[in-house]
Amino acid sequence: MNCKKSYVNYPFSGAFLLENPLYFDIETTGLSWKNSMVFLIGFLKMDFEKDKWILEQWFLEDPSEEKELLKKFSDVLKEAPFLIHYNGQKFDLPYLKGRCQLQNIPAAWDNCRQLDLYQTLRPYQKLMGLDHMRQTDLEQYLGICRPEEISGKECAAVYKKYVIERNPCQMEQILLHNHLDLTGLLDCTQALAYPALFQGRFQLGECRRENDTLTCSLIPHMPLPQAFSLDCHPRPWTVSGSPHGAEITFCLENGTLRMYYPNYKDYYYLPAEDIAVHKSVGTYVDRRFRRQADALNCFTRFPCTDEFLGDMEQIHSYIDNCFYLYSRGYVFAK
Repeated sequence: MNCKKSYVNYPFSGAFLLENPLYFDIETTGLSWKNSMVFLIGFLKMDFEKDKWILEQWFLEDPSEEKELLKKFSDVLKEAPFLIHYNGQKFDLPYLKGRCQLQNIPAAWDNCRQLDLYQTLRPYQKLMGLDHMRQTDLEQYLGICRPEEISGKECAAVYKKYVIERNPCQMEQILLHNHLDLTGLLDCTQALAYPALFQGRFQLGECRRENDTLTCSLIPHMPLPQAFSLDCHPRPWTVSGSPHGAEITFCLENGTLRMYYPNYKDYYYLPAEDIAVHKSVGTYVDRRFRRQADALNCFTRFPCTDEFLGDMEQIHSYIDNCFYLYSRGYVFAK
């Protein structure tokens, strides 16, 4: 087994917000653990004494050493408090678990806290304007340009050639791809600023009402990596952001704001009043004047009064509700 270790100087401080994380990525000869194998495991962990990232790559020069590779990495995971990966819930971890089962090695990561960047960021794909959510797509969105290298799919073919030819250049090609995947994971951590914002991690700034609009400035706890703008339909609000901050604007309807509810199956919609009521109340309404509410009409209205505008906690809670609906797919962005 070839073990390569190096230090990575990485300036992005956002990665340090996570508690002593271990980033990892694997390379395999196929997609199914039943008829392929893992031949490279790379991971990044923080050396707090040197204030640098340690990047380690364990490469199998001999495929017969896979059990040793899996056992060695399993031992590392026993000491890892927090795992970070990209689509590892769907591929990397099930693949490793299958291979470990074949080799009678316990899956040491079952009790580890984890963050799957792919799953966490997928609800914000439209916000970022991405057609696909491959890691390389996200990196390009963040302005990270990779040098020319082979793809993950090509790595499998190159490794099979390496086993026969033993060409060191082939091994270096594979190691470079894995190295870029790992450092790319660090870069992609920046995008966690989007779910942080939509999960309410912001400070409320100035709120001003002008005619039929209410505009609130937001100061995100994590800096937003790129500018974005969303017009949310049919809910009448717009949110925009940049590395300098964020802003949300609501359209008032006769001086009122809409309050939407995600559990629309528990509500009836009353077309005549153009509002929804809980079924515990709506059951007393004549069936002819009610219908099952859906995600688009499950709302009530409340007046945007001076009292409301003077209560920053209420405004923050209202914005939190809007952001929750977007992140759960109840809001459709144009």
